[in-house]
Amino acid sequence: MFYRKLSVPILGHKTEPGAWNRLNFMMGLLGLRCSFDKFDTFKIEENKIKVSESGKIFQYEFESCIIFDSTGIKHENLESLARADSYLVLDDFEVSRLGGKKEHLPSLETAENFVRQAHFYISDRIDGCAFVSDCVTESFLTKEQLYSFEYSDTMARFVIERHLEAIGAHGAFMNFYKNGNPKYRKPIVKHVKRLVFEKDNSVYQDSDNVKFLDMTLEDIINEAPTKR
Repeated sequence: MFYRKLSVPILGHKTEPGAWNRLNFMMGLLGLRCSFDKFDTFKIEENKIKVSESGKIFQYEFESCIIFDSTGIKHENLESLARADSYLVLDDFEVSRLGGKKEHLPSLETAENFVRQAHFYISDRIDGCAFVSDCVTESFLTKEQLYSFEYSDTMARFVIERHLEAIGAHGAFMNFYKNGNPKYRKPIVKHVKRLVFEKDNSVYQDSDNVKFLDMTLEDIINEAPTKR
């Protein structure tokens, strides 16, 4: 996501998209990148990785395999600790009638799992647009919360509307009340889509050639060998 910052810079980039684009390009030049637009299944059997995509099977052999995130991977390793899955939920909104064309609006960051972040951005869905037109919220929910109205896109919209009011984006000016206070048409916040990504939180046992690691980005960089 465009707003995600890295805990440590990589190749001069402080955000995920910039670092990923640079790493993706470099790994491709070195012939070390296996990329699939949308695979059907991803399996690890013994010393082989098998990927199914659009009816085709791609197979790769390895001596050792390190898994940093087991989400979406079918493997033969035993489960040592069962944990409930969690879900990353992204709600995308169109925002308009903000009271002028805004080039930037302050983001929202909270300590809550529901709408823990909200970021406004300029969308390419409008040709030549140079002002804020969209907003995305990020939440981490349980399976039960996914089906609860209290954590729905409607409730996320209410959070955005309250935030807009708090930062002074009252909407389009209409007139004045009799007491002299300005009267506004409230901003329009329209939900476009919800994206849900499942996260496997269970812990699995290592085998001779397949190992599971739970490390931060800084840990990974510090552990990486340096060749001189």
